[in-house]
Amino acid sequence: MHEGSFLLFIVLVAGLLGKNDLIALAALVTLTLQAAGADLAFSFLGRFSVQVGVVFLLIGLLLPFAMGNPGFPALRANMLSPAGLLAVTVGAVSAYLAGEGVELLTLRPEVMMGLVVGSLIGVAWFDGIPAGPLVAGGIAAVLMRLFRL
Repeated sequence: MHEGSFLLFIVLVAGLLGKNDLIALAALVTLTLQAAGADLAFSFLGRFSVQVGVVFLLIGLLLPFAMGNPGFPALRANMLSPAGLLAVTVGAVSAYLAGEGVELLTLRPEVMMGLVVGSLIGVAWFDGIPAGPLVAGGIAAVLMRLFRL
């Protein structure tokens, strides 16, 4: 068993012990693909998994609209409320940070491991979901520029 397999096994065990089915399943699928020698699958997943994951996340977020909930009057009232305006602002900032994260990971791929470990910690011990590595990368990029790292 090489280092990568061992690390994936540790992630699998951590997911099982932490009762986090998403982490355990992701590690198990990755280990299974690795054991099957599915290099083509790794190539595809390496290129498109983030985009495909974002598409499915967006589908989940857009489903209420598809079901006619909320309608335009409620949507307008919500977006013009203080909470709605704050949500729009935070959404715009997080989208900007995700873009910065993609750029950081392209220019400095070595930071990916720290973001992955941080995401795993957030999922396993703080009941988070692993949807934030790009935003985390963006925050890291902004802080790295600020501190000239």
